[in-house]
Amino acid sequence: MSPRDFALRVSPMNEESKTLKIMRRIGAPEPEKIRITGILKSPELAFLTLVLPSEDGDSLAALLSLLGAREINIRFISKYANSAGTTTLNLCVEEKALTPTLELIRAQAAALGIRDLSHRPHAVIISIYPHKERARVAERLFTTLRINGIEPLAANNASSVISCVFRSNFLPRALACLDQAFELP
Repeated sequence: MSPRDFALRVSPMNEESKTLKIMRRIGAPEPEKIRITGILKSPELAFLTLVLPSEDGDSLAALLSLLGAREINIRFISKYANSAGTTTLNLCVEEKALTPTLELIRAQAAALGIRDLSHRPHAVIISIYPHKERARVAERLFTTLRINGIEPLAANNASSVISCVFRSNFLPRALACLDQAFELP
């Protein structure tokens, strides 16, 4: 991951949120579609969240080294440090690699200082490639998904791509949302 990459913390919008209620009641104005150059959809994956110590990158580096040694392919990664002195790491791995990944992490949890581990099978990633560094793509993506009841599990972006992880059962609805918000290639 290059220094220009960064993770977006995605906070859930409560289904009873006042903002969401107002938007549904009055209807949001139909904004002009934003042109994008491409969309990629992943196969079905497994999503994992780990809480690691923040003091240095040794735990993270050791974890990634262990996964690599077992030939576990990481399809998505984002991390952020929080005020509690820990780092939250989100990963997507191939669905067939979930069991060996969990076994490896659980076996090494104490040595790596892992404080918490959760996982969810049946996740997908949609990656959007903005046209000529077009502004407001991430905002439009998250607003459109949330208005339609789709909560991202995680997201990240780099200078040329925005990726969003969500449960795979939301895929048809998410693709319809993208068609509403973006001028597709």
